[in-house]
Formats: sequence, C-alpha cells, structure tokens
Amino acid sequence: MTRDENGMNTGQRTNAPIFVVGHPRSGTTLLRLMLNEHPRIVIPAEAHVASYLRRVEQKYGSMKDEANRRVAVERLVSKKRQLEWELDRDETYARAMQADSPGGIFDAIMQLWCERTGKARWGEKTPGTYRFLPEVNAWFPECQVIHIIRDGRDVAVSCLTPPFSDNYDKGNVYEVALRWRDAIQRCRRAAKTLGPQRYLQIRYEDLADDPEGMLKGICEFLREDFAESMLDYHKNARSNVARGDNSFHQRTTKTVNKGRVERWRTDADDEFVCGFEGIAGKQLTELGYSLSGKRPTPAQRMRIVYEKHRPRRLIRNYKPPTGSAAHKPDQTQSA
Repeated sequence: MTRDENGMNTGQRTNAPIFVVGHPRSGTTLLRLMLNEHPRIVIPAEAHVASYLRRVEQKYGSMKDEANRRVAVERLVSKKRQLEWELDRDETYARAMQADSPGGIFDAIMQLWCERTGKARWGEKTPGTYRFLPEVNAWFPECQVIHIIRDGRDVAVSCLTPPFSDNYDKGNVYEVALRWRDAIQRCRRAAKTLGPQRYLQIRYEDLADDPEGMLKGICEFLREDFAESMLDYHKNARSNVARGDNSFHQRTTKTVNKGRVERWRTDADDEFVCGFEGIAGKQLTELGYSLSGKRPTPAQRMRIVYEKHRPRRLIRNYKPPTGSAAHKPDQTQSA
C-alpha cells in the first residue's frame, strides 16, 4: 500500500462516485453526515437527482439532443432543493449543458461541490436511489454503493410517527413493510451486478453499536483512510442537514447511540408488529433480525394475505394524523 507524505493511502485510491442508499429512516442521513466529514469526500443533502434525470430522459428523450438537455437542465437547476444547495444557478446551468448524458449532467453538478469544498470525491445520498441502481451503474461504471439496512419494524415505527409521517409517508404498516421488502430485494439484485468491490451492505444497528469500527470497514471498502473527524459529524450536523429536513433529523446533532435500536418493542403494538412480520418476516430473518414470536389473529392473517396480493394502484393510502394512529394498521381505506 502506497502512502503520501501525510501517511494517506494512495496506492488504491479512487475518485469514483459514492451512492448511499436504503429505505427512508434507515440511517442514510447519519451515514452521509459521517462520510461528509472525511477530508476527501463531500456528500450534500439529498436532491433526488438520479430519479429526476431518469424521468426526464424517459419523457423528453436522449440528453445528446441539445433541446432535450436544455429542458432537463433548466428544470433541474430550478428545483427547490437545488436552490437550497446554493450553487450558482448560471454556473450550474453552463456546466450541465456541456454534458450529453444523464451521468455527465449529474457529474458536472457534483463536481461543483468538490470545487466548493476542496474535496476530491463526491457522493450522493437519496434513500430511494436504490430503485435506480441499474441506471446509476450504467452512468457511473466505477461507482461504489453503500446500502444501509435497519430493522424494518423500527423503520415502520419511525416512518409512521410525526413529524416524518405528516410530511412524507402516506402509508400504513403494510405499505412500509412492502416498500422495505422491495428495497431489500432490489439492492440484492444490484449487489449481484456490482460485486463486492462496488457494493457494501451494512446494518444501522452495527453502526450505532460500534461507529468507529464500522467506519473503518467502510473506509476500507471505499479505499480511503479512516479519519477521526468522521466521528465528530454531530458538531456540524445542523448546518449540513437541509433546512427543510431539520425536524426529521434532530438526533444527528448528538453522537450516535443504541437508544433507537429495537424501538418497536416499546412503541408498536402486537397488531403493528404482526402486520410487518407477516409481510416481511422472511427478509427480517435472512438479515439476522429475530422475529417477535407474536401471532396474528385469524382476521389479521387474512388481511396480510390481502395486502400481499392486492393491486397497489387501486387503493388509496391512508395518512395517519398522529403517532398513536400510526400504530393502528387497519386504517387503510379502499378506493
């Protein structure tokens, strides 16, 4: 292993893009903040760039066509989150217009972050990018993906409790279980394509239990040296979280701890737990999470079967108004 005069690893170093993915409320923001404190890595607040570029190319056509590219870039630099990044709009537009592909546009924008921070390597964290990993892989054949997983029952409790549920989630425990299961399955498929050098799966619980040890392993995967500054992420968390998202990430201003692990044992009732395990119990077990041993009632078993197979587009999702209501899984309304 070759090191420079400061003792930093240079023999295996790469500037390949980093993508942090996972179901919402799984610890993606925590991991982003940690990685963002690395002296070589910058990961700004999420802006859903991958999903946007995929969507506009499908709608308008190839980005090689200047007219298509102009429409895509104009809309991209006008997005609310792009404005929140406070990148110079004219410069962003000019850089992006020089590219002729979604990946080129993406990279042009992210390189502005490298220049702003003086860091060599950019990363992107939008939880739902797990849905677009085939496109990401095509755009960036050398990228590395970190998939962070959290016990789905804790994810469901967090998703269905305000303030997050008031602003983002429009489901119930069955909907969250199906989405969580889908995230696991999609990432597993991507892992087969990317291989172990480009795909890493970690657990939120392990990161909370041993942040230093886990970050050292992540840096090894990224071919970067571990930096102690990553453990001090909480000192800059308030300024590094998007203004509109601060209410969802209040705990990032403190050091990580195990206090939110297995939250479902105290914050979810039996019906809630059985509902989630009925949908995604197999995936929980495969990932090393123990099942509760609770048994659904005959009526709930029928509900679970129904939720597994019903056409999703024919049902209106229920949006729980309060934290307590979020724990009652029988409130979905049929269309």
